[in-house]
Amino acid sequence: MKYVFWLTVFFWWAMDFYILVLKRNSYSKILDKKSKFIVTILILLGVALAVGPENFRAVWRSRDFGLFQVVGTFVVLTGVILRLFAILTLGEYFAPDIAVKSDKKLIQRGLYKKIRHPSYTGEIIAFIGLAIVFQHIPASIYISILPTLAFVYRAFVEEQKLAQEFGDEFIEYKKRTRMFI
Repeated sequence: MKYVFWLTVFFWWAMDFYILVLKRNSYSKILDKKSKFIVTILILLGVALAVGPENFRAVWRSRDFGLFQVVGTFVVLTGVILRLFAILTLGEYFAPDIAVKSDKKLIQRGLYKKIRHPSYTGEIIAFIGLAIVFQHIPASIYISILPTLAFVYRAFVEEQKLAQEFGDEFIEYKKRTRMFI
């Protein structure tokens, strides 16, 4: 089961690295760049505090992969799969920045039919899964709370920008959907 955990984490982080660093699309209008920086800092801070010197032994000590680690692994996997489906649903409209293409379109199908931010929801779920795997209260708090705050902040910024871009269409969409699960 440890291998499933590490493969899941590797796939998750490789996917996010690709999205943040390597994915370059042409967008006619980038609406916000600052929030991506803030999200990245909060995630890195959460990870650094969770696995840093003070918590390192408690989090990474050699132990059997017990029930909490199995459950946590499946929670991480669920979050990663949710994020992947959200990205695939957006297709060419997905961007690491809050941006719109020249043929701007508010996607309201698939996961986006019920949830406005399934990609961020997937990330939050995955970080909560890591917290379950860690089984160490301080590390679990850092690895789950800071990224969650980051994605909630990002969702609020994105919603302000989308409301400006799409007006009444976004307001109506917002009324019939949830921000997260």
